[in-house]
Amino acid sequence: MRDIKASRDPNAGFKPQEVRVKIPKTTGDAMVKDLFMQSKRPGIALPIVEGTGGTAGRVVSEQVTFKNEEVITFNNSENNKDINLSEVQQLGEVTVTAKSRFTPEQDGKINVDFVLRVPKELLSTNFRVTLAPKLFHNDSIVPLKEVVLKGNTFAALQKQSYADYDAYLNSIVDKNAYDSVFVDYDGVKQDIAFQQEFYYNQYHKEWSNQSDYEAWKKEKDRLEALREAQKLGYDKKLYHEHVRKARIQAMKEVAKGKDTTGFFANYMNKHLKPKNIDKGMIAVEQRNEYRVDFYKKYSQKAREWVVRDWANGKDTIGAYARYMKNFDKNFQTIVLDGEDLSNIPERFRELYKSGRSMDEIMNQYLSVQDSIQIAESHYKYDEIALNEMRDAMKEEKRKELIVFPYETNLRVDTIIESDKDFYYYYKQDYPATPGLKSVRLALNTTVDAVDRSRFVQPMSDTLAYYISSLSQLVDTSLIVKRTTLYRDLFNSMVIYPKFQTGRATFNIKTGDNKAEIDKVMETYKTFTEKGKLTMDSVIINVSTSLDGTYDKNSELSMKRAEALQKHFAKLVDGGDNIFKVRFSGEDWNTLAAQVNKRSDLMNKEAILDTLRSAVFPDRTEETIKKMYPQDYKIIKEEIYPLLNKASIEFNMTRPNMSDKVEVQVDERPDYQKGIQLLQDRKYWEAIEILSNYPDYNTALCLACMGYNVKAYELLNELPQTSNTEYLLAILNVRSKNEADAVNHLLKSCELDPTKVYRTQLDPEIIELVKKNNLQDRLEKIASSAVDAGLIDENAGVTFSDEYVEAAKASGED
Repeated sequence: MRDIKASRDPNAGFKPQEVRVKIPKTTGDAMVKDLFMQSKRPGIALPIVEGTGGTAGRVVSEQVTFKNEEVITFNNSENNKDINLSEVQQLGEVTVTAKSRFTPEQDGKINVDFVLRVPKELLSTNFRVTLAPKLFHNDSIVPLKEVVLKGNTFAALQKQSYADYDAYLNSIVDKNAYDSVFVDYDGVKQDIAFQQEFYYNQYHKEWSNQSDYEAWKKEKDRLEALREAQKLGYDKKLYHEHVRKARIQAMKEVAKGKDTTGFFANYMNKHLKPKNIDKGMIAVEQRNEYRVDFYKKYSQKAREWVVRDWANGKDTIGAYARYMKNFDKNFQTIVLDGEDLSNIPERFRELYKSGRSMDEIMNQYLSVQDSIQIAESHYKYDEIALNEMRDAMKEEKRKELIVFPYETNLRVDTIIESDKDFYYYYKQDYPATPGLKSVRLALNTTVDAVDRSRFVQPMSDTLAYYISSLSQLVDTSLIVKRTTLYRDLFNSMVIYPKFQTGRATFNIKTGDNKAEIDKVMETYKTFTEKGKLTMDSVIINVSTSLDGTYDKNSELSMKRAEALQKHFAKLVDGGDNIFKVRFSGEDWNTLAAQVNKRSDLMNKEAILDTLRSAVFPDRTEETIKKMYPQDYKIIKEEIYPLLNKASIEFNMTRPNMSDKVEVQVDERPDYQKGIQLLQDRKYWEAIEILSNYPDYNTALCLACMGYNVKAYELLNELPQTSNTEYLLAILNVRSKNEADAVNHLLKSCELDPTKVYRTQLDPEIIELVKKNNLQDRLEKIASSAVDAGLIDENAGVTFSDEYVEAAKASGED
């Protein structure tokens, strides 16, 4: 009964111990006590920069991108970390100091840089100081990456906490390793040996019983066969005795003279002839086979009856044995012809009935599943429960052991000494979104001690930064486009018509004459039809090479010009009055220019001297041919064809224009919108409009977006102004071409002396001036302009009303 109750009670045999937890009591002071005992608070302030008048506001500018490496520390030694805790008496100030007055402005990003200073009074070997600067603009707060300073003891504790947690994790056994850690293998071996021994004993029992049965059966069959043989011998002897008697009686009947026909047969009808011995053995074997076959069929039938009962919902427990009892009852009558089973030893009766052979004995063996079940029964479940408890408590243990997790996404994480102030130059770029006038900077400071005490400093005062931009260089005068128009216009081109040597007849089908004529007519139509200009005249000036005499070539060039004039006159209405003829004869100027270009003429200088000093042209050609035959061959083959040309000069006027020069003024409202977008730093929207007007403001927008090459190429195509020169100076600084940058800057200031004051705002120019010692030269330019009355002596860079309003809103002067 106790065993039954124990099997039903899951906690039977287990006596839980009473849990008693000691109540702790903290008596010592928190490590941050001294921070509560002082009145100083952290603050931030911009330093007084020479020339600023002590203003707390600063002007920052946009920048394309920032790749400058940070200078992390002035005092960041890793070698000497022994700190005297007695020096930590009270909390000093934490200040943020601006590094510079101006920062670069391009591509819609501003750069704010400042210096963090942490006084040594705030630092301790047991402390972690977290400095969290924040940027404020409009209603948004943007946290910057934090600067974390740690003492030696704090850093070591933090490192050790991770080591402790790693040790805890390593103590947890993975479920895949349970079989190698949490299994009682001695017990498993014992159970396996027991089961293997059990299976063998079962087999041995059946095997030995079968062996005994087969030996008994063999002997039984032999004895039965012997009995059959003896009975057959007796029957045969008796049978043949009757045969002998029948023959003797028949002989007696014959002697008496009786008819003995059928006498022998009738006599022997009473005595049957016995079977052969082999038929007796067959009978025994057939009886055995019949018995076994009947047993198998009856057994199969019994199973079918059990299935039928189960399908009908009947209780089938013991049904098979019950049905097989009927077999036992009928066995003697049906199978054995009345043989008594009691003559069969009891231990052999089932074997006798079933006829099982040695081959039909099935042995059991230890399977893989058996091994698994045995192993499962020998798991150390108490240790597994503890292991799984540790695994389930990983997160809680992590929080317990790692009180101060490693910080992520930091600007600086360093171990510091507490006997020196800590400095850090902090530089941050930030998108200058459209409409952004200013940003503010503040600092939060948190001090954590190794005893988990904490002191949080109130937020520091804020610093204000006002945004200026290269877009202040916008030239609003370009909103109105002024175009200078000239009444009288001209254009020229050169063609190379082909004539037969020494002939003046023009054939349009010769060489590429048609293509050359088409070029002239296309140009003519471009001016008259597309340009709507009035063509006053087209001058055809034909020249020849030096083949032939000078006089004949002059006459030949005139006739060729007239031939071309006649051809063109046919192509245009009134062509006789429009196309005019000139002729040049031999083209010595082009000859000299082409010779000068050649690098393959061995006697080029001598030939040029001969051409310059020529008095008689024909003699000159003969001299060159005679003295420099190789060079003359090149000249004749490659330069002479270029001398047979026709220069075409188009002379045109603008219709309905009386004055020689007029200025056309075009209003461009969409351009004005583009300028406003540029001033609002909406560069992509601005360039969509300004790209239709490739001028200075377009180049300025490209420079603001960082497309320096495109801006540079466009500026080089524009007229020289103070604005274009100043922007070229900036672009040359960006491309590291300082020499040209200096020239452009000085030229800009000469064209507009007020640009001298602009140099204080743009970082590229500030660096250029400083590096090349240009300040004196710039001041001299400004002074000269003041003396000449060109600019006011109080002139300087001014800010628009929106910047003034932003400064007032910040509470600054």
